[in-house]
Amino acid sequence: MKKLFVNKTTYNKDTYMEFLRFHAKTFNFHYITYTIFWVALFALCIYLSFSSNNRVQGMTITFILIGFLAYRIYHPKSVVDKELKSDKIADNNTNTFTFFDNYFEVSNKNGTFNYRYFMLHRIYETKSYFYLYVTRENAFILSKKTFSLGKSEEFSQFLKKKFVFKYRHKNY
Repeated sequence: MKKLFVNKTTYNKDTYMEFLRFHAKTFNFHYITYTIFWVALFALCIYLSFSSNNRVQGMTITFILIGFLAYRIYHPKSVVDKELKSDKIADNNTNTFTFFDNYFEVSNKNGTFNYRYFMLHRIYETKSYFYLYVTRENAFILSKKTFSLGKSEEFSQFLKKKFVFKYRHKNY
């Protein structure tokens, strides 16, 4: 197979923090809207339970609401803290991305892994990075400055053609 693009990106705290800012700008509205919807639904259930003199059910739903809010507030913080302490950030882990026509390879100190393009959830391009999301929350980060084969502009065109419905460009 012919190599189309090669990119070598080092993950460090600054790279990850920029990714977190991007992710927050892109997805916080959905996260907050989802949370507000469920809080309103829980509040309605609590109100209906207490108004029908079913105190046990009202208290149960109140505790569930408190647990839900605690999870929605503390879970993202714990994920970020875990990532910042992980080996890939602390050790400045370097990923080498090699792109072929039907798949791409990711090589690092843990080995080489192949990914078919259909496995990507969404692709975002910013001023400095490409974010290849493999899930709604996890993405490969590719710096636009570190292409050793091909140019970032050509890679952008490649992504636009290959991922017509999954590709998004953000100006931040």
